[in-house]
Amino acid sequence: MEGHLSGGVVVVGEDAKQRFHDSRGYGIPKKGNEIELDPVEAAHLLLRGDLDNIDGMDFIQFVSAQKPDFSAQFSTYLDLRFRGFHLTPVGASNNLSSSNIDFTVYERGTKPPDGVVKYELRVIGERSTIPADQLGEHTLAVVDEEGELTYFNTTEIEPNGKKQFLPPPSQGILLTDKVLLNNPDSTFHKEGFFGQHIPNTPHIQLSLVEAAYLCNCGSLSTNGNVLHQGRKIEGDLFDHRLSVYTVLRKRGLIPKTGFKFGFDFRVYQDFNTTENVLHSEYLVKVIKSKHVFSTKELSLNVRLAVGVRKRTLFAIVDGSSNIRWVLVERVTP
Repeated sequence: MEGHLSGGVVVVGEDAKQRFHDSRGYGIPKKGNEIELDPVEAAHLLLRGDLDNIDGMDFIQFVSAQKPDFSAQFSTYLDLRFRGFHLTPVGASNNLSSSNIDFTVYERGTKPPDGVVKYELRVIGERSTIPADQLGEHTLAVVDEEGELTYFNTTEIEPNGKKQFLPPPSQGILLTDKVLLNNPDSTFHKEGFFGQHIPNTPHIQLSLVEAAYLCNCGSLSTNGNVLHQGRKIEGDLFDHRLSVYTVLRKRGLIPKTGFKFGFDFRVYQDFNTTENVLHSEYLVKVIKSKHVFSTKELSLNVRLAVGVRKRTLFAIVDGSSNIRWVLVERVTP
């Protein structure tokens, strides 16, 4: 059986509709028994020997004639077909267009056009980048330089916790990069998990972002302007971090510093007492909406979180009160 190029797709006749589309989910039916195949589908059928040639080209010749991004697309298609999935390329063969989605992947045991969609998949190479404002729209398939696949789910979520608490008003002393509390109410740390005790003393030291939040809530007054001090040290990043911290607290979550993990915050959904703190759920990184991720940056953040049994959550800020919360997790299809 032979295929023929026509306007960027491959047309196959004879009994192609029954043989390839109806039974195995390839291509789009046209007149009679003809189907139109996307180039990646056609290449797969060539590789399998189901097509003899396309306008006289064998597999190597056909693949060599494709666009530069074809290799990553084909590697992904081949991998998912091998894993037992049916998938439809979002391209010339189905008259759809999308700047971000490359394949619609169906649940195992189902196939197009009526199958259950499992992933809306975007394919990128390991040297590609992805803007922060596009995270959360799709699943990523990253193809490395050896053709290996790594898949990431990127999902926009609304994180929530179970602990909302404000301590009674206290007085603090503003130092260079923290605020010191002299013998505050016992609930300050025990119930609200604010700050850290100075060992063997009743004193508590707060980070500037904790102190700024408490000042804004009326639970803390100091001898200086915490917000100005934070901006002096961190610039506009301090405002972004404070905005994220504030929303997390209002959602009943407990953010603490995530420095030792390379993140802005580690975040707890609940805790019993400060002596029996539950495992933190998320590692949160504050990201500006105009930020552009490299694939290595995404992979590193996800790997670090998984290594300490947490989940990677990006707080994407745009300079207003809007925050997009995007959960990024590695998945195995």
